[in-house]
Amino acid sequence: MTDNKAGATHHASQGKYRTLWGLFLFSIGLILLLSIAVLLQFSRATDYLYHATVKDPARVSPNGPVIVSPADGTVLYVRRVLKGTIPQVIKQGVPVPIADHLKMEPLSPFEDGYLIGIYMNTQGVHVNRVPDHGILKKQFIFNGPHMNMTKAETEIILSQLLPGMVSLKKLLGIAPFDLEGKTDYILNSARETLVLEDSRKKSVYIVRIADYWVGRILTWVPVGTPVTRGEKLGMITWGSQTDIFFENSPGMEIQVGVGDYVYGGESILATY
Repeated sequence: MTDNKAGATHHASQGKYRTLWGLFLFSIGLILLLSIAVLLQFSRATDYLYHATVKDPARVSPNGPVIVSPADGTVLYVRRVLKGTIPQVIKQGVPVPIADHLKMEPLSPFEDGYLIGIYMNTQGVHVNRVPDHGILKKQFIFNGPHMNMTKAETEIILSQLLPGMVSLKKLLGIAPFDLEGKTDYILNSARETLVLEDSRKKSVYIVRIADYWVGRILTWVPVGTPVTRGEKLGMITWGSQTDIFFENSPGMEIQVGVGDYVYGGESILATY
């Protein structure tokens, strides 16, 4: 009799544990399903928010021998490039080679030219445009880390909140945004480099940098395609930074300075 009672108790305990285990698995499954549903709804919401806030205004590009901005945003720096290096940008005591910024070797020796960096904020226009007539010669993607540019963004926002700060720094001979020396993302973050042979038959390098918050870098023009100044080239979702290198030529004059706000496809960076 005792053995029968013990066996019944044992079976009852096993049944109880099976029930509890089943409820546990059911709960886990339900939580997973709810989590997936929430993520799907969040994805739809963010997609809707993104597409509702994307700006793509019509632009009229200037005529003549000019190079226009490839992006909307604030000019962070204007640097000279000499003999394949950026003398004002020092890393471990040595001027940074242009290849470190492009993440590729230039198609031909880059003896003399300019680098202009443009910060694209998250609320602005994210579409990139072609800086000059020519042919797209190469596309190179560097799948590096997506580094955070919050420090850079904070510095830019603070300068914009204080009227005249950029002008005052310029008057005192102080760089308004000394970002190359402060942030790793400019030299180390993931990027795409596009090479344009412009109407002078010289190379223009468009470097689109992806920070931590960037969704994707999109390119809409295939390599080998003839392009016109101001044509839509692609976009960086949620903004970030676009840098442009272009070779010097006789009579070239830079038309922008640090702190200026430029418009993709319209604002003239340089005349030649």
